[in-house]
Amino acid sequence: MNHHSIVDLHLHSTASDGMLEPAALVAHVAACGVRLMALTDHDTVAGVGAAAAAARDHGIGFVPGVELSVTWRGRELHVLGLAIDPAAPVLMRGLASQQELRETRALRIAERLQKAGAPGNEAMAAIRAAGSLPTRTHFARALVALGAATDIQGAFDRWLGRGRPGHVASAWPELAEATGWIAAAGGKAVIAHPMRYPLSGGARRELCAEFKGAGGAGIEVITGGGSVRDREQAISLAVRSGLEGSAGSDFHDPAIPWNPPGRLAKLPESIRPVWAGFPPA
Repeated sequence: MNHHSIVDLHLHSTASDGMLEPAALVAHVAACGVRLMALTDHDTVAGVGAAAAAARDHGIGFVPGVELSVTWRGRELHVLGLAIDPAAPVLMRGLASQQELRETRALRIAERLQKAGAPGNEAMAAIRAAGSLPTRTHFARALVALGAATDIQGAFDRWLGRGRPGHVASAWPELAEATGWIAAAGGKAVIAHPMRYPLSGGARRELCAEFKGAGGAGIEVITGGGSVRDREQAISLAVRSGLEGSAGSDFHDPAIPWNPPGRLAKLPESIRPVWAGFPPA
């Protein structure tokens, strides 16, 4: 896999909160010129089989992945597991517990929204009918569809964000534990969009050091929708921490123009790509 093929290792399908079915996502990503992709749905590998088959049909490289919600110093962060064995028992147990936490959180969100005068029960029913693992994005979309918010951002600002009536903090596993599941599944753990968390520079460096100590491999240096300044800070963070670099659009929806697959900046030569050991496309 050469350094400069187009790589996108952070993509979502309808198995979590993406808008495209796994096979349709792969077709879209391939049409955007991506040569190596990972499917990284939130806390599930349900779409991986279909996506892997579609990637073979389209002749592009594929690595099975997942995006885990974790806790670090009381904050929710996201860790990608790349090139995992989706059937590894340790990971399967971890994902089963994540799904239970998501389910419990979704019921509490619905209840709190309902109490606050929003159509929480209707939103929950709509999410159930769609059959995917519930995320806050699903609630936001349902609230928009039900007329309780004008758009997704508005739904977060009014109902679902921190300090809003429908905000429910979840007891996600600690960073080191979830990183261990990824390692046990033969995968590489990568901190997703490191500049998106409200952390100080010092805290971010401590996060990377702890993550590396727990067996973490890399950080997402190139992120869809990130600014040039974010990228420069992430590059310096990777270099200082001795972590590998990943690149991912965090693509969910073809109707949202700011993070299309296949339009990511190149990883600088100074950083070892996390995909260096992945199967060639």
